[in-house]
Amino acid sequence: MGWSRSLAGFADEVEATLGERQKQMVIFALQQLIQHSPVDSGAYRGSHFVTLNRRDNITVPESGPDEALRRAEMVLDAAMGQPFKRVYIQSNIAYGERIENGWSQQAPGGVYAVATNSTRERFR
Repeated sequence: MGWSRSLAGFADEVEATLGERQKQMVIFALQQLIQHSPVDSGAYRGSHFVTLNRRDNITVPESGPDEALRRAEMVLDAAMGQPFKRVYIQSNIAYGERIENGWSQQAPGGVYAVATNSTRERFR
């Protein structure tokens, strides 16, 4: 008695499903970061970016939240078919750490902490 379909095909299907689920989670987390980012000039809101398998010390050029989401989708789409990658979402804006530590009255609980909790609740 054999398998009803090949294990290689099944593995490919699982990898695709995992990749799509990971993309959904990352985009949701990024949307949460953007939504909970305090706004003065808007620079912080658009400064979040996604990298794969490594952190990056670049400073993202000033852009809006739509551009941040578009960049993230491009990075994730380019890596489809590469399961089990580590995803980093970060902002290297100079005052980002102060915002995360409650410096902004608009985000007293930070931004990344709130987005992490929201994402965890959504995808539990």
